[in-house]
Amino acid sequence: MKEFWLSCGHHLTDRNAGGGPLVTDEFVKSYLARAELIKPVTEMGDVSFNWYLGLDAVGAQIGDTLWNGSSLDQRGQASVVGLYQLKFEDPTVVAKNIRSEPVYLILAMTPDKALHMKPQNLLTGLPIRHPEPVN
Repeated sequence: MKEFWLSCGHHLTDRNAGGGPLVTDEFVKSYLARAELIKPVTEMGDVSFNWYLGLDAVGAQIGDTLWNGSSLDQRGQASVVGLYQLKFEDPTVVAKNIRSEPVYLILAMTPDKALHMKPQNLLTGLPIRHPEPVN
């Protein structure tokens, strides 16, 4: 089991003031080899969810709700453990429809207060442009 803990990336995360998990710049750099800026967001009110990424299933459901223009009920709001804004230093690596827009990362807990973070969502869900094949 020791090998798992050395390679899983847990040392690249941190805890916020409330004890919740915090995705760090080192985590993103390690998984994407990119130096990006992540900052916590304290209020959802002024967030424009042009692109969001649920770091777990509940976070994805919350993002879907907000992206569709609906509001969260009190239980939904209370389940949000972390909301982070990701800005790319180099907008040319991002999909053209995003460019300078931030990407929001949402982490939430289940109704039984369990947290099932899926860091692989960072690898598969970010709007990173992939190089076009050369013929």
